[in-house]
Amino acid sequence: MGRIYPRSSLRKIIKSGSGNRNMGKRVDLIVYLNYILFLEELLKQANIEARQAGDKMISQRHIDKVTEKTLSKFKG
Repeated sequence: MGRIYPRSSLRKIIKSGSGNRNMGKRVDLIVYLNYILFLEELLKQANIEARQAGDKMISQRHIDKVTEKTLSKFKG
C-alpha cells in the first residue's frame, strides 16, 4: 500500500512551524489524522447547514458559515 500523504513534506512544515523543537517520530501522523477529522466535521456541519437552507448540495457559503464553529472545536 502506498503512502496516503507526503510524510517528508508534512514533517518539514511542522518542524518549521514549531520553532525547531524536538519532535517525536509519529507527530506527522497525529497532525494528519487531526486534519482529516477536522475536514470530516467541517463537511458534516456544512451538510447540515445546506439541508437547513433547503439546498441539495454543499456550497462555499455553507462551508464559510460553519468554519469558525468547527475551528473552535479543534483549538488546542
